[in-house]
Amino acid sequence: MSRILVRLIAALWCGALWCVGALVAPSLFATIGPAEAGRAVAVIFPNLATAGLVAAVLLLVLDRIGGATALGQAGRRAVLLMAVGVGVGYFGLKPLMNHGRELARAGQAVPFWADFGTLHGVSSVIYLLVALLALRLVAVVR
Repeated sequence: MSRILVRLIAALWCGALWCVGALVAPSLFATIGPAEAGRAVAVIFPNLATAGLVAAVLLLVLDRIGGATALGQAGRRAVLLMAVGVGVGYFGLKPLMNHGRELARAGQAVPFWADFGTLHGVSSVIYLLVALLALRLVAVVR
């Protein structure tokens, strides 16, 4: 039973990452203004990040319950790297991006470590790596 749940959670997490990253966000930015699309995406990404961390915990717990055979070594490694990627990419970089935006709005100099463009690029690369790891996870648990 835990093996089936592991497969289901892995597939849902992977699907959500690819759906939002490859379809939803680009479609929003292509059809509505950047400010409106940014606000819409700002509602989606916190939910996706939180759901991802919950999925990681569930996957690791189910793996443990299943005698550490549901994920295997490669699956556990992928889940842990994905969780770290979500934590750093969203919960680590997002506050820095917000700080940089606030400084820019106030007319103050933005330090390089809070530059929105740079941090957005780093965050996008991390998101892509997490999405690729999700494909790896689905392949490993099938």
